[in-house]
Amino acid sequence: MFGRRSTKRADRRSAGMRITEGLLPIFGPAQVGDSTAPLRAATEAERGRDIALRTELTRVVGPDGSSYVVATPVEPGPSAPTPPDAA
Repeated sequence: MFGRRSTKRADRRSAGMRITEGLLPIFGPAQVGDSTAPLRAATEAERGRDIALRTELTRVVGPDGSSYVVATPVEPGPSAPTPPDAA
């Protein structure tokens, strides 16, 4: 009866838990997979998408040192470029 009572009686989480749950939408859940497991090989669709992005977009560094991406026109050619890790 005497003393301070919270207006939210149902919310009995600690301040740390409230902060953690508030940051979950930003940072996501903890990593649950094995980070030391070998990576799987990229599929043909993923390789094609990567090639398309690398030919359609170019990274440009401005005179002030900031970098940004610029769309470049794509000219249809007889041969497709090879991905850098295909060697």
